[in-house]
Amino acid sequence: MQIPELKFPEYPFSPILGWSISRFEMFDKCKRQYFYQYYSKFVKDVPFYKVAKLKELTSVPLEAGNAVHDCMEALLARLQKSDSKIDEEKFFKFADDKLREYFTKKTFIETYYGQAEKLDIDTAAEKVRVCLENFLGSPCCSWLYMKAMTNKTGWMIEPPGYGETRLDGMKAYCKMDFLFPVGGEVYILDWKTGAKDEAKHSAQLMGYAVAANSNFSIPWNRIFPKIVYLYPQYDELEISFGEQELAGFFQTIRGQTEEMYSYCRDKEQNLPHDISKFIPSPSPGLCRHCKFQELCGL
Repeated sequence: MQIPELKFPEYPFSPILGWSISRFEMFDKCKRQYFYQYYSKFVKDVPFYKVAKLKELTSVPLEAGNAVHDCMEALLARLQKSDSKIDEEKFFKFADDKLREYFTKKTFIETYYGQAEKLDIDTAAEKVRVCLENFLGSPCCSWLYMKAMTNKTGWMIEPPGYGETRLDGMKAYCKMDFLFPVGGEVYILDWKTGAKDEAKHSAQLMGYAVAANSNFSIPWNRIFPKIVYLYPQYDELEISFGEQELAGFFQTIRGQTEEMYSYCRDKEQNLPHDISKFIPSPSPGLCRHCKFQELCGL
């Protein structure tokens, strides 16, 4: 089977909210945090610039992950041009410079809220290096050299946009890190630098598979999504699915979307109810890592 050109369709703008793993996860954990993140323009009695500033806060683990993703994107773009040997020390230097640039330009939760006197850049840089070393020494990297290089023009590396798609007719966002054809099959890889969460990540992979089928009309049995864990050691997560798993997935996504709709006074326009309906769910761990903790006064 010849795989068609992989090009994401362009959907007309619609204000209705779209499901994503990250959106529902935040909704499920704390409704108040969810309101601040997704409905910030409806926050009253707080200057808009203040809420916008808090939304821009980041964290050390997040920026380490961002640096790894950006370096993987650069590495794949380089491999797409040439399969010559990677100069690893130059690559690691590029990664270190990238991370330190982020630490210079961004505001971090850890220092903004006084959780740390200063940021531990060196430890974060070491994590980034370990992630990249783990990939370069992995069977996945070897396989890319041996198999994926045969059709480099078909690679989609960090596709543009937010990954808008449709899952069983519902608006959703499934942003893939790397999608590429090999022979008559399509592979989807997603890089992770944090802990393995098999339930959450399996749902994410299912979303990728459904999006690839919907957007590119590729048969299910020719789509192979995989999570690639890069820290603390290399690991992978693959899923197998059939009609029963797909039906259960669609039912779950529809139920989660309806839950989020129920917090809208007008779901078609994505207009939320008053903030009072979005009850906080305080917990030491969750609040410590929340960008909006000062607004809650907890």
